[in-house]
Amino acid sequence: MRRRLGKGFWIASGWIGLVLAAAVLADLLPLPGYDETLVGPPQAGPSLAHPFGTDSLGRDVFSRVVYGARVSLGVGIGAVLLGLLIGAPLGLLAGYRGKATDAVIMAVNDIALAFPALVFALAVVAFAGANLRNVLIVLGVLGVPAWTRLVRGTTMAFAGREFVLAARALGVRDRRILWREIVPNVSVPAASYAFLGMAVVIVAEGSLAFLGLSVQAPTPTWGGLINEGRTIMENAPHLVLAPSLVMFLTVLSFNVVGDRLRALTDVRQSGLEHVRRAAAQPLPTAPHTAGGQLLQVADLRTHFVTARGVVKAVDGVSFSLERGRTLAVVGESGSGKSMLIRSILDLLPGSGVVRGGKVYLDGDDLTVFSPQEMRQVLGTRLAAVFQDPMTALNPVRTIGTQVAEPLRVHLGLSRKRALAHAAVLLASVGIPEPGRVLRRYPHQLSGGMRQRVTIAMALSCGPDVLFADEPTTALDVTVQDQVLRLIHRQRQERNMATVLVSHDLAVVAEWADEVIVMYAGKVVERGPAADLFERTRMPYTEALLQSVPRLTDPAHHRLRVITGRPPDLAALPSGCAFHPRCPYARERCVTEAPPLFQETREHLYACWYPRGTEAALADPVPVDPVPAALGDPGPAGRDRNGSEPGGPGHNGAGRTGPDLKRTELAGPEGADNRGR
Repeated sequence: MRRRLGKGFWIASGWIGLVLAAAVLADLLPLPGYDETLVGPPQAGPSLAHPFGTDSLGRDVFSRVVYGARVSLGVGIGAVLLGLLIGAPLGLLAGYRGKATDAVIMAVNDIALAFPALVFALAVVAFAGANLRNVLIVLGVLGVPAWTRLVRGTTMAFAGREFVLAARALGVRDRRILWREIVPNVSVPAASYAFLGMAVVIVAEGSLAFLGLSVQAPTPTWGGLINEGRTIMENAPHLVLAPSLVMFLTVLSFNVVGDRLRALTDVRQSGLEHVRRAAAQPLPTAPHTAGGQLLQVADLRTHFVTARGVVKAVDGVSFSLERGRTLAVVGESGSGKSMLIRSILDLLPGSGVVRGGKVYLDGDDLTVFSPQEMRQVLGTRLAAVFQDPMTALNPVRTIGTQVAEPLRVHLGLSRKRALAHAAVLLASVGIPEPGRVLRRYPHQLSGGMRQRVTIAMALSCGPDVLFADEPTTALDVTVQDQVLRLIHRQRQERNMATVLVSHDLAVVAEWADEVIVMYAGKVVERGPAADLFERTRMPYTEALLQSVPRLTDPAHHRLRVITGRPPDLAALPSGCAFHPRCPYARERCVTEAPPLFQETREHLYACWYPRGTEAALADPVPVDPVPAALGDPGPAGRDRNGSEPGGPGHNGAGRTGPDLKRTELAGPEGADNRGR
């Protein structure tokens, strides 16, 4: 936490604490009275006896600045608390109740915001009298509308969350829900705004004091001290500079603290921006030659430099993909699947990233493209569909505007033509009444409809490769099947390649041509889908398959799980990363990391003692993990023992995972829906 807040936060907090302590303990400090005259020569400059000098009456300016902090800080803190005490309940009520209550409260609030604040403050202070109480009340009341809007917006964001709905379902009273569920979440952004509000109030009080409408003499305030020194600034500039500097540093400190607290609680940043090339020092990359495949990834590595060490999110991944085929990437959460997709698309956080390897698209090396060149590739040749369509769509823009945007940016269509083409796109992905849907907003559509919209946007410019990053996670089972069939049909009609990231092995078995199994940022098994599921060799893949529930299991049967937890990518275990969780691990697994070995020309695995083989104790011969087009993995059609596929060394009949044949997982239209 200390490192995240930064030095600036602690310096600013220290200054605020120093000023606040001086104001509270002013009577105990060895200082002359703030109104005691002739304690030094009049208009004398700063000295050891008088650090800020003296004014025209010989009063100590340092003492007057310290006592002035009582008024400035007192008004700042008091006005913020007053505004919070009035505005927060109104905001909570409006945000939680909604409907008529929200409409009435916000209508009155908007009227209050429309009235000029400075005119109101001047009028009240002028008629009621310029004293500390009146100034505090005026500035506090002026802050009520801002507090109401802030608390209302935050309350609305949390009122629809699942934990609030669960509390309602349990019959908890609204008052208890507000106090126990909403208020703790609202207090975090409220605390950051309070510091920013104090800075604003201190400046406002100083402005009123400068105009003579705040606390009257002889009580000092920072604004009043600046006003007093204004007339003799040419002869004694320290009379203006000293209180101005203290006021400036205090306001700046409140802003720094408030801004840092806001940054810590702000969850709106996506982190998906192009890597700044100056900040990303590439890892050493071995030379590779592009082949004839559509998409080729060679030894791709993405490491993040963090306070805990280097996180190897993607570590030496290689594969190739032909046009018209589907590659599935599977593995547990945190295995590097989504980061692999973002590394290929160059959608990574802006700093602390170290990259290596090559990505070829039709022979073009994308890793040497500039951000401007990548923007021409993204959307036109490479497109992506992410798992949560609600966060992938802008909630304040219509569907038509968002679907038409890539058409206007990449294809240069006019607004009218782009909207017409957008309607055609929505119809192509199975959305009824596309003209009506174009005028709607994302929240007016169901989850499945929103996902169809994101697919339409991804396909709008005719990409060569579609990346689907768990596109069915947020959908129910029926809609999942519809979306997967849609992606498959579009792949066939457009003759494009698809990279599918999924946790669902049944989905992978039905729709994928090839499969990559990832663990700890590495590929641990790779091969054709039928071959990989039929003859699983890596124990991790076997564990994933065994974790799939089976209809043949008895009632109340305990689900199979993978023991342990995924490794910390910043502190990977020695040897094979899976060995702490592997029931078959041996001494060699602890000390040596296995390379990729060859089962057949296309089926590779990373294990010293592969499953389902009689010669598990033999030492396999490692192969080059680079795809066939980038290197020669060895003779085709033979396993590591030199046997033909299906021979004695394969033990194909005794596979260890559940039965995931496509014929058993196919949809209602037939045994194999992929139409290869």
